[in-house]
Amino acid sequence: MRRAVLALLFATACGAPAWKQAPHDVRFQRTPPPKAHPRPASNDPSDAWYAIDQSTARPIATALNPGHYIDVLRGGPPPLDVNAFGEVIDSTWFENRIGRRVMTPEQIRRGPNEHDGPDDRKLEVLGGKIEGATPGLLLRDQRGHRYLAKFDPPAYPGLASGAEIIATKILWAAGYHVPENYVGSLDIASLALVQDATTGGEYGGTVPLDQERLDDLLAHVNPFPDGTVRTLYSRILPGRAIGPFHYRGQRRDDPNDLIPHQRRRSLRGLGLFSAWVNNVDARASNTLDVFLAEEDGAGHVKHYLLDFGDALGSTGTGPKYLGEGYEGVLDWPKIVRSFTAFGIWYRPWLGLRRAPYRSVGVFESQVFEPDAWRPKLPNPAFDEATWLDRYWAAAIIARFTPSHLAAIVDEAGYAEPGAAAWVLRVLSERQFKILEWVFARVLPLDDPRVDGTTLNLVDLEVSCGLTTNGPFEYAWSVHWNDPFVADGRGGAPSVDLAEAITQARGVHGADFDEDPFLTVTLSRVSPEHDATLDVFVRIVDGTPLIVGLERAVD
Repeated sequence: MRRAVLALLFATACGAPAWKQAPHDVRFQRTPPPKAHPRPASNDPSDAWYAIDQSTARPIATALNPGHYIDVLRGGPPPLDVNAFGEVIDSTWFENRIGRRVMTPEQIRRGPNEHDGPDDRKLEVLGGKIEGATPGLLLRDQRGHRYLAKFDPPAYPGLASGAEIIATKILWAAGYHVPENYVGSLDIASLALVQDATTGGEYGGTVPLDQERLDDLLAHVNPFPDGTVRTLYSRILPGRAIGPFHYRGQRRDDPNDLIPHQRRRSLRGLGLFSAWVNNVDARASNTLDVFLAEEDGAGHVKHYLLDFGDALGSTGTGPKYLGEGYEGVLDWPKIVRSFTAFGIWYRPWLGLRRAPYRSVGVFESQVFEPDAWRPKLPNPAFDEATWLDRYWAAAIIARFTPSHLAAIVDEAGYAEPGAAAWVLRVLSERQFKILEWVFARVLPLDDPRVDGTTLNLVDLEVSCGLTTNGPFEYAWSVHWNDPFVADGRGGAPSVDLAEAITQARGVHGADFDEDPFLTVTLSRVSPEHDATLDVFVRIVDGTPLIVGLERAVD
């Protein structure tokens, strides 16, 4: 007895496994409340320098860094924002939603929206953006809510606004912080220009926005015969905007920003969500840090994703060109491959055609392959993603049912007949391609729970309808520390631990009582799938309590 107690204390002092340390049975949890601090300085990094840094400087530095290749051989550096279950911990970066609980199509359809959109009886124009093919207005409604009104490219109604709505709903349901976005009809005649409205000047800064400049701005939109125009209303976020966050490094003036961004599973896994909705413009300038102040002026920073007009088949200003999502702006591996092939290498996307709908653009699933998808610019967090990061994202993607996706696409409000059905079909097909790719490498058993003394898991490959071959046969074994306790097989991912608990107590006696943790290892009985899952279980008064998971990649 004394020897067992001393061994246990020694193991704890030397760093017992995380799943043996309290708190137990906490699959989803929050980080401690953020520390209050003064408002950080605002930043507005140069887009030009960002593009050079991400497309050229960083890839060269990575290629010359020996540590990079060591990390690759090790499977990549692990994420730092996860718990013993491999789940991302709720924080100002991410909040588990569909991965934590069952959500109705209506809940996902509504997403982050707290209202039904702006009160459009009389909208005041506070400012505007004249330059570019897609102008915007800063509006205030009768309730005092402020919105950024954005318009579709004149020749492609519904293209950018539909993409923005769909990406917003999916990312919100997954757990990311996004703005409230609404699609509506703006009556141009109802706009009232406030006296101190401003717009961007030709050479920077701001200039007064008068009626003439407002008319010039609205000349770029394509209203319907009744004088209204389809509009995306994005509600201004609460708090004080302090600029974007980067996908690498930390914000030094935020004392709560303790994890390098490229070590966050929530940002690594975002690459898989971006591939699903084809959001090729996942860069720093499409993020926003917001400072939420308390009464004394101190507060904390919350991190948002925004501006999804480059998702699906849209670039914000028109349809995507055929290669977007398949090659980056300056894609060095593809450039080298083309050069060494003397320019005769055939790119598989060259045979693509736009959808037969102006509101869809280039959004397809036939050529799409998850492992070949590329954003416009390399993303440091996406590049650090491991198979377990991808599995985390895929397990969330698997929870979107056909009803969820149908509700999301319906909320986009496509007016063009056939467009909604096209988008829904492509989303579903890309979803299944992603799940097939990831689940071939990582055993898709999830949602562990204990019923009495029986450990049950859900096979996501079966539950999401990815395969009709299930239920598969599974082999399982139970160990106490290293010694074998029990094993068996079954047609469902289910293990009765009652006999294993009895055997462990009978063989190991007091040692087991001092260290009442079992490891249940599951694998699929298939020569095509060698990945395994370890479920760590603590025995409390004879009842199993799940305290952690560990996945092995095939």
